[in-house]
Amino acid sequence: MDNFTIINYQGSKKNLLEFIHGNLDQYINEKDVILDIFSGTSSVAYSYKQTNVVYANDVEEYASTIARALLYDYNGSILELDKLKEVYKNYKNPDSRYDYWIDRERENLAAENVEALVELYSEIPTIWKNGTKWFDSRNEYSLFVKYYSTSYFGIKQARDIDALRYAIEKVGGAKDVYLAALFYAMKECVLSKDGHMAQPLDLQKNKARMFRMRTKDIYALFMQKMDEFCSNSFVKSVGENKVFNSNFEKLIDDVEYLKNVTVIYADPPYTDMQYSRYYHILNTVVEYDYPNVTKNGEKYTKGLYLENRFQSQLSQKSKCLKSMEKLISFSNKNNITLAISFAYPKDVTVQKTDRYVMDIDDLIALCKKYYSSAKVHILTQDYEHSNNRNSKTKKVLEYLIICEREGQ
Repeated sequence: MDNFTIINYQGSKKNLLEFIHGNLDQYINEKDVILDIFSGTSSVAYSYKQTNVVYANDVEEYASTIARALLYDYNGSILELDKLKEVYKNYKNPDSRYDYWIDRERENLAAENVEALVELYSEIPTIWKNGTKWFDSRNEYSLFVKYYSTSYFGIKQARDIDALRYAIEKVGGAKDVYLAALFYAMKECVLSKDGHMAQPLDLQKNKARMFRMRTKDIYALFMQKMDEFCSNSFVKSVGENKVFNSNFEKLIDDVEYLKNVTVIYADPPYTDMQYSRYYHILNTVVEYDYPNVTKNGEKYTKGLYLENRFQSQLSQKSKCLKSMEKLISFSNKNNITLAISFAYPKDVTVQKTDRYVMDIDDLIALCKKYYSSAKVHILTQDYEHSNNRNSKTKKVLEYLIICEREGQ
């Protein structure tokens, strides 16, 4: 099954594409327009790109960026990589101290002197150590060295993120492709659990991993992903795809946008953990607006979060089921086949369900409220989810609830 990895993603369906296609394809015709309405990394949307016109929607800017990169077609010859390389090469650190610090970091990495590296990082000023008064200019490309060097990234890695972001802005063109390639490089280098970016790992407790991650090259990884985007293996579209960056409830209120959609695939959050917690840094590199930092009381947040991080109602128990009812009702009213992915503990007698935003039985009942029981098809597959709280995986049933439209 075709796939194209950008980031590690909570609840990603890239390993379940065979299960999804094996059950959903029989309800999809060649001329159907498919909307992946909570697209995330667009693994499902991209997997249908070579057979159907696909739309994607996600309220998070980083996710919409990935969708545009994957679903729109960019001819490799129009990607101005040579120009981007030149702009990147000529980027200068606005603060000359970073050249010295990068040299010291490089020396300690070459000498495999982890203790000295940790000591160096303790000396480097960042906004989290010195507060918002540490810098007075927002008209320069130095956000990542000032915010996230020595924590999520090494000093040179943060500098290279800034330099690439500067080059991307100056070159323009296929901006979404460049940003998606930068996301990939950041994912490969970030010092956080499993490639997610909820919070940086403690340097003292993770010295070996820190050293391993700091030896990776942001620019080289960026170019590696760009090579994949420009390769013949990148799937081409069969029609004009579209990408939206909207709260799904607002999107379905404007039927004109979706008048051609005949199939909706929905993969909503399963638990009350906000996705923006894991990928806030990706939104930061897209928006690049030097936002203010956040605090819990007098202390900075452990995830080094910035202001205005999005909080989805779909990750709130009190609101999720009602929100999903709007989608199910809309799909039925417009004679759309709706496929919902939802994971739920395999054995609820021994597994906790308190973090799950919906009970699977309530979700199924809601589908049958709007679609006849004969038109609601429930498929399951055993699966194991990673558990961010400990090293053990969680055994779940991956549900695929297909609500079949009339006249299918």
